[in-house]
Amino acid sequence: MKKMILLTLVAFNFLTVMAQGSKTAIASPHIKVFKQSVISGDVATAITALSYYVNEPGYNPVYEDTLAMLYMQQNSYIQCYYWADKRLKLKPEDLVLMEMKGICLDKLNQPKEAITVFEKLYSKTQSPYHAYTLMDLQYSIKRLAECLATAASTERLQFKPEYTITYNVGEQVGRTYLQAGIYNIQALALYDLDKKAEAKQYFEKALALDSNFVLARQNLDALKSLESGKNNVTPGNNNTPASPANKQN
Repeated sequence: MKKMILLTLVAFNFLTVMAQGSKTAIASPHIKVFKQSVISGDVATAITALSYYVNEPGYNPVYEDTLAMLYMQQNSYIQCYYWADKRLKLKPEDLVLMEMKGICLDKLNQPKEAITVFEKLYSKTQSPYHAYTLMDLQYSIKRLAECLATAASTERLQFKPEYTITYNVGEQVGRTYLQAGIYNIQALALYDLDKKAEAKQYFEKALALDSNFVLARQNLDALKSLESGKNNVTPGNNNTPASPANKQN
């Protein structure tokens, strides 16, 4: 998946803070350096400038949100988690901070904690992307019933053609429709619960949306091979579903 936080979002956040009015921030030389760094696309310098700024007396704490965003863009998940978690203590319902925290927990190999965050996030946003990420996390630690429950909840959601995800096939990267990705994970969960006929139906539903969806094609072929007794390949063994929010930069 493309990065959730882009430098343009950081710039927007900066402009929002400016609109709120903070003469102290505007006058700070560190903010001036930060502003120039954003304009030039120098993320590392922007982080350094804000790190100095948030240690100044009377600093505007909104810039801590911006630090979390910048660290996310740099894939610095420990640092991003620190700032996102700190700000969530003051703004516990902030959806952007919540998403960053969940992504960091996933990247830091804490899927159970990430699931807790994404369960709350999905309940608030009803976003198909958050549903997919939650399913991916639930499947990754074999919470299969929960994964299928999340899948069932997506039936009432609206999917648009522009909702797409990326996934890995070896060293190659593919792209497919988000709903096809959901069907693929749903099928894998069904397969693991020994509901092979239903699993086959959902692999086929994924391919009906995108006949070039390589993971679903490989999984369906493996299932058919098992049915015919030709080999012992298990669907999903070599094709872990790849989340747009969590697994791709």
